[in-house]
Amino acid sequence: MAENSQVLLRCPHCSNKTTMRVLNNYKKPTLLSQEGDKKVEEYDIFRLFECNTCKGIQLYHIYWHSQYKRDDYDIYEDLGKLLFPKNESIELNKLPENIKGAYESANLVRNVDDIMCIMGLRRALEMLCKDNGAVNGQLHQKLNELQQKGILPPLMGDIAKVIKDTGNMS
Repeated sequence: MAENSQVLLRCPHCSNKTTMRVLNNYKKPTLLSQEGDKKVEEYDIFRLFECNTCKGIQLYHIYWHSQYKRDDYDIYEDLGKLLFPKNESIELNKLPENIKGAYESANLVRNVDDIMCIMGLRRALEMLCKDNGAVNGQLHQKLNELQQKGILPPLMGDIAKVIKDTGNMS
């Protein structure tokens, strides 16, 4: 890959899905072997990108195997791992799809617009309350109810209250 090539990715800094300029590319062979008449290759690939929109830098690691079929995957989405900037990893698989989507939407704008992010998080909290049967009263009352039921741990209830209060101010 040429150093000045472009790749379409979502920027973790500005959340835009835009072309990224490849600043550097390092391909380290981890295994080269022969299986019969087939040559098997495995690589660790490291690519440093610059966002064309905000000029933010990101570093990807890709594990690649010569037996992967090109049409079966997206090298960055399926095989790549964002190493920098550090990406928070939150287990969202147990959430209902609508709440997961609301959280992910809010998280997309966290580096772009604080107010919109907080309003999106508040929306996700409202959805969480409704999904767990807490439908009466103000948001803080619903959150307290979920905390008393043991659905939200005590600290999570306090964090959610800060999000609710900040969302009110927004």
